This record gives sequence, C-alpha cells and structure tokens, in this order.
Amino acid sequence: MERRYCKAIIEWINGKDPNKFPLNEWLHDIVVIFGEVVGKIIHGDAWTVLVRVTEVIDESHTYADVAFIVEEAPWHLLEPGYSFKLWAGRDIAAVTIL
Repeated sequence: MERRYCKAIIEWINGKDPNKFPLNEWLHDIVVIFGEVVGKIIHGDAWTVLVRVTEVIDESHTYADVAFIVEEAPWHLLEPGYSFKLWAGRDIAAVTIL
C-alpha cells in the first residue's frame, strides 16, 4: 500500500544540517507535539511522523514529504500553510505544509 503524505518545506534548527539527511528515504523517530514540552516531558498529544527529504534548498531548508504513521492522527490539520515543529528529544525543525 502506498503511504499517504503531504508536501512541505522544512527549516532545520539547532544545528541540523540538511545535507546530512539521505534524499528520498523516510526518516523515523520524529514527533509532532500538539501541546508543549516541559523539560523532556510531553504535555498534550504527540504523533509520530515520517519525514522524507526530497530536495535541499540551502544550508537550513529542504523540501520534504511528511506523513503520520497512523490514520487516527490529525490528518485534517495538514492543510497548505499549516506550520508545526518536529521534535526528536528537542525541537529540530519547523515545517510548513505546501
């Protein structure tokens, strides 16, 4: 079954170099938090997402595909212009759906 995904632009932060990510491969262990993180504890909903970098734009931006791993996730939020942060132990990127 083909995975459903959304096109996005990602701004990588906290020293993440997008040139180190493999192109066109799904990255795992990334979370979208709908709430807040206090210390390292998530308060609110969190959903695991897959990210596939499709093109490096510059030293901190890429085009990518993003996908939740379960249908129960809030897919309805992934509309053009919607922004959210990616978290992997700390904020690593800001995503805007295209």
